[in-house]
Amino acid sequence: MKTILITGARGLCGLAIREEYIKQSSSNFREYSMIFADRSMGDLKNNNIVVELFAKYKPNIVVHTAARVGGIGANLSSPAELFYDNMMMNMNIVKNCVDFKVEKLLAFSSVCVFPDSLELLSEDKMHDGPVYFANAAYGYAKRMIDVHIEAVNKQYGIHNYCSLIPGNIFGKNDLFELKDSHVVPALIHKLFLAKVNNSKFYVWGDGSSLREFIYVNDLAKVILSLIRQEDPIPKRLIVSGKEEFSIRDIVDALVHIADFNNEVVYQTNKPNGQYRVPSDKTNFDFTFPNFEYTDIYDALKETWDWFCANYKDVRK
Repeated sequence: MKTILITGARGLCGLAIREEYIKQSSSNFREYSMIFADRSMGDLKNNNIVVELFAKYKPNIVVHTAARVGGIGANLSSPAELFYDNMMMNMNIVKNCVDFKVEKLLAFSSVCVFPDSLELLSEDKMHDGPVYFANAAYGYAKRMIDVHIEAVNKQYGIHNYCSLIPGNIFGKNDLFELKDSHVVPALIHKLFLAKVNNSKFYVWGDGSSLREFIYVNDLAKVILSLIRQEDPIPKRLIVSGKEEFSIRDIVDALVHIADFNNEVVYQTNKPNGQYRVPSDKTNFDFTFPNFEYTDIYDALKETWDWFCANYKDVRK
């Protein structure tokens, strides 16, 4: 029986992993015991807490999803907290994976780690220049996961630790805070309030920016497959959406899903963020040649329906 430790268990990714694990456990995970660690089990910024956690459960595999996250607003308003919190959590997790001889580590990085100048994001280009200025604090903190893992590989010969680089994740149990959340949850919350209040729907930017969105349950399926994979896992792996969609595409889909009939106002005085951040799918397609993505419209509808049904209790 192998023990898997999932950090950030009450967050977007942790809850999706739990959901998919429950669906698959009877057939695919009989030989695994899954431990879901959330904030109630201690502050991962405190190394003593992390040592106690690892000593108690002695994990064979660690999936580190815990992070302090936010959208453009959070990156501009709270860069020091984003940098410090993520650096401390990440360093403590990687260090204890080494100290407790963890066999496999999947540590969440971010597409924010890539240089702004790249026309196509690929794993081997991660360190080829500075990150986008608006995401600097968060981006560099997340990039350091890869630096730490590479150092571990060189010093200790551990080669089954991976910087997992998810694209723009969205789904149920996301952070739907209006000011600091990522684009899809922020749009869903704004649209919900506009519909309830019979008012206009305001969208930051002009809607032209393009993004690859990944439904969190698709990401969870990837994680569970990597856990069970017997071959060595990639040192770095981008897990992103199959194709690009503009923010306007997402807005149009949500407006249709919500049956919203009032005016949509694009606030062109607000930042768009980077125009495009497309990713190279070569490594992902090699690792998962037959992966079936959830249709973007279906994923948005499931997220919208869940948000409306659970509005009082969602993180916002």
